[in-house]
Amino acid sequence: MASFYAAIGFILPFLLAIALPQSTGSPAVAPSTTGSLSIEDACKQTAKLYDVCMATLSPDRSSLTADAVGLTRAAILAVQKNASETATYLTNIDEDDNFNKTAQLQQCLEDCGERYEAAVEQLADATIALDMGAYDESQVLVSAGQAEVKLCQKGCQDSPEHQSILMARNTEVDQLCNITLAIAKLIPR
Repeated sequence: MASFYAAIGFILPFLLAIALPQSTGSPAVAPSTTGSLSIEDACKQTAKLYDVCMATLSPDRSSLTADAVGLTRAAILAVQKNASETATYLTNIDEDDNFNKTAQLQQCLEDCGERYEAAVEQLADATIALDMGAYDESQVLVSAGQAEVKLCQKGCQDSPEHQSILMARNTEVDQLCNITLAIAKLIPR
């Protein structure tokens, strides 16, 4: 089963690159190519996730004077930090002999640990791509990281114990990826 997930994780970024729709319209907030973009204006693009966006970006002082690229970078780093913390959390649970795990939950934890590690790597690559001006590639990599988390969720849905262990963490990473992708659309091309 892990080899199936590994194959999907290898092929997924390529499929996303092909399937990711290209933006045809202009964003509701037209960012300046040289000036800053307010966190509020950027977070308004995230619709239902406005409060999560504000709570995520507001504490980051670099976000206060950032342009769309800087805000996207801050959002990617926030997702990467969250995914990294989740990967560590999964490793700790997996190695904890005092935690009663069924065979199904054990497999779920191992698979999700691999998925989160892959997501962290893709998000690190997304930051590098963004810094190099490869904005579309950065978005594809964020989407690939998000897909890893969704596959973790899907792979563990039959394990009732995963609800208390992973559901909230998977949802949070998914939301942070959606925020990142929404803000990335504000980058002038």
